Amino acid sequence: MKDEKYIKYGLFSSILIALGPVLWLFINIYDKNYENIVFNIVFVILGLTLVSYNIRNYLKMYNKKYSASVDLLRHIVSFIFYILLIAVIVISFIAFYIGIAFIQRKLFVKGEYLIYFIKSPYSYLLFVILAIVTIRIRMLFLRKEKEYSRNQGSVLLGRVNKFLILIIIPLIYIVITSVVVVTEDGIYDYSFYNLKGKKYNFSDVEYVNTGFVDRGRNKGEFFYNIQLKDSKKIKLAYPSMTQPSDKYENDSWQEYVDIDQYIMDSGAKKTSSENGSRYVQMDKRYVDKLLYVVRNKNK
Repeated sequence: MKDEKYIKYGLFSSILIALGPVLWLFINIYDKNYENIVFNIVFVILGLTLVSYNIRNYLKMYNKKYSASVDLLRHIVSFIFYILLIAVIVISFIAFYIGIAFIQRKLFVKGEYLIYFIKSPYSYLLFVILAIVTIRIRMLFLRKEKEYSRNQGSVLLGRVNKFLILIIIPLIYIVITSVVVVTEDGIYDYSFYNLKGKKYNFSDVEYVNTGFVDRGRNKGEFFYNIQLKDSKKIKLAYPSMTQPSDKYENDSWQEYVDIDQYIMDSGAKKTSSENGSRYVQMDKRYVDKLLYVVRNKNK
């Protein structure tokens, strides 16, 4: 019975694994990005090979007991259901993030602002929360299976379930309270252990490091890191989820031009590099704004 279960999950998992490289291939072709196309095709072939191998095992098992075509159709329907479930989880995650941003704005943003965002590395906790919710949903489906109810480890799984619910509460608290707000008056840094926050004037910025990532999977991504006079470091543009002011709604990336000008006018030092700018996949007018930020230095 366990072998049948593992074969089913193996087939389902291999299809999900193969979907990634296939979607990546379509996106690269659509964007005319052929730099890593060879590796992309290799991964597609490996993914399809894995799916074929699991389908073969699946058919071998069910040819002995059932009508393979009928049962395979049933599992295809089940697979479609799981895909829709994943889509619902992703949409719910987006709605959750919008809710987090709304709460942060109500709690920590007072008056006019330039940007606010969940600061790094706490922004990654959003994906940890997503993983926990996904595991929790999976456990709900397991509970409906007969094997689960008869399993001797069900008590342990129940404890794990309670642990997941308990741990998600402090994680949400940390995400909500770990926020940085940048206004025309300065930079406000809040944290889960300091809800009152600390204000830094732009003159408190000692050093700026900005440019574009020139290697790895994030190459071409803009970053803007500052170091304050108390040695605290804040990543203003990478890798955070930034909420710009409404006045920048039709003028993307202008917020960093303005922030950089405030900081440079205060006399901060800057090191920057244009390396990696050739990988930026944005309209030229936005790239020009970022290049202006990179080149804007005190003389």
